[in-house]
Amino acid sequence: MAAAPAPPRLAELDALRGLAALMVVLFHTTFRAPQLLPGAIPVAHGLSWGHYGVQLFFAISGFVILLSLDRTERAADFVVSRVARLYPAYWCAVLLTTFGVIALGAPQLAQRPLVVAANLTMLHGFLYLPPVDGAYWSLTVELAFYLCMGVLWRLRLLHRIEAILPGWIALKLLWWLVPALPSRPGIVLLQQYVPYFAIGICACRVWQGARSWRGQAPVLLLGLASVALCDDLPHALVYAAIAGLFMALAAGRLAALAHPVLLHLGALSYPLYLIHENLGIALIARLEALGASPRLALAAALLAAFATAQLLHDCIEQPAFRAIRRRWRARSTAPPALA
Repeated sequence: MAAAPAPPRLAELDALRGLAALMVVLFHTTFRAPQLLPGAIPVAHGLSWGHYGVQLFFAISGFVILLSLDRTERAADFVVSRVARLYPAYWCAVLLTTFGVIALGAPQLAQRPLVVAANLTMLHGFLYLPPVDGAYWSLTVELAFYLCMGVLWRLRLLHRIEAILPGWIALKLLWWLVPALPSRPGIVLLQQYVPYFAIGICACRVWQGARSWRGQAPVLLLGLASVALCDDLPHALVYAAIAGLFMALAAGRLAALAHPVLLHLGALSYPLYLIHENLGIALIARLEALGASPRLALAAALLAAFATAQLLHDCIEQPAFRAIRRRWRARSTAPPALA
C-alpha cells in the first residue's frame, strides 16, 4: 500500500492532549485520593469531573491513529511504532509505581509480583487482572483500538470507515440490550467506548477533506444517542462537548490553544498519565501524616509528578522511541545478505 504524504502536525491536538492529562491528574489527586487511600485528606474542592479527560484522550487517539495508518506502508511499521511509543516509558512507570508506593508507606496500593509481571505486558485488562496503577485501565482500551484499526487497515477498509462506524457503534447498544453477552469480545471490539474514538475519526476525515460534517452527522448523532441511552446525561453532554471541540479543531478554530505551556504539557502527557495516580496519592498521604496541609501536600505531589514525567520523557520515552525506530528503519532498508 502506498503511504500518503505526511500531513502537517496539528499543534492543537497536542494542546488538547495536555488538557486531558491535566484533568485526569487533578481528578485523581484531589477527588479520588481519599477513596483509594483513606489516609489521604482531600482538599476542599476536588475536580470531580476530571475523569472525563479519558474520553477526550480516546477522541484524540481516533484522530491520530487514522492519520498514522493513512501513511503506513506495512503492518509491522505500525506495530513497531506503537510499541516504541508505549512500552519503554510504561515499563519504567510500572516499576516506579510498584516500588514507590511501598517506599512511601502505602503497600496497600501495590500489587502481587505475578500481577506486576502481567502488567508489564500491558495485557492485564484482557486477563481481568488489576492494574498496577488505576489509570492503566484505559491502556487496554487503547490497545484494542489499535488492533481493530489495524485489522481495518489490513482489509483496506479505512477509506470506507463511515460505512463501518454505525455498525461498530451499534455494538454498544447490543451489549446494553443483551448484558449476558461475553465481556471479553466486548472489550476487544471497544463496544463501550467506540463512540468517542468515532469523534476523532470523523474529525480527521473532515480535516483531510475526504468528508463534510453534514456527511459525518449520522455517525455522530448515533454515537450521541448510544451514549445517552446506555450511559447517562453527563456522559452525553461530555460527548457533545468533545464533538464540538473536534468540529472546531477541524475548522482551524482552536489555534489559540497552541500555547507553549499546553504544548509542553501535551508532550509530557503520556509519562504524566502513567506515574501520577498511585505515587501521587501515596505521597499526599505521607506528607499529610508528617503534618503538611492538604493543599501543600497536593502541590508537592503535582510538582513531583511533573518532574518525574519530565525525566521519563527526556531519559526514557524519547530516546527509546528514536532508538527503536532508527534500528527498525535500518533493518527494513538493509540490503539482503548474500548467501
